[in-house]
Amino acid sequence: MHQTEIWTERLLLRAAEPNDLDAFRKWFQDPESMNYWSTPPHTDIEQTKNFLANMIGSPQNGVLDFVVCLQGSDPTTPTSSTFRMSSNNSGPGTDTESSMTVIGKAGLYDGQEIGFMFDRDYWGKGYAFEALDAIVKHYWAVKEDQPDAVIKADVDPRNTKSLRLLHKLGFVEVGTAKNTFETHLGWCDSVYLEARRSA
Repeated sequence: MHQTEIWTERLLLRAAEPNDLDAFRKWFQDPESMNYWSTPPHTDIEQTKNFLANMIGSPQNGVLDFVVCLQGSDPTTPTSSTFRMSSNNSGPGTDTESSMTVIGKAGLYDGQEIGFMFDRDYWGKGYAFEALDAIVKHYWAVKEDQPDAVIKADVDPRNTKSLRLLHKLGFVEVGTAKNTFETHLGWCDSVYLEARRSA
């Protein structure tokens, strides 16, 4: 599989790049954004550099795991970059320039399990659903010759917003387990979910 870009009504999903570091640093230093992450908030830029480098070096980067960019955002923000876009807003072209702000990351980071993080300034606006819905549809298209393909998720049961989002995307709970992961919160439980191709 090759790197690709996915365009939605408001978003561009693309491969991670080194200049995404400022955006990633903002989220990874935010205690609320990191509350249910597998590590505590980053206190050293090197931690974030390493995370981003690993994402860039992954075979899933830009294939099933993406940086999420908001179209038409303020070009003066430090996490913005400029893309050439066609006038019908359906993808890159040569007609107009549009600024993009990196607002999150989302995808199947290991090719099977879905994960996501979004800048807290953009929560509650439907961007996570829009991005993940596009990624799930992209996955089914990529795996069209595998009718039994499954997308998995592992969520802390206290993370009710993520659970609600995944249910809205068609994920169903398939199991639970106690004390599956030790993080900065202590021992965490898991709710296991799966999504399968619609008939």
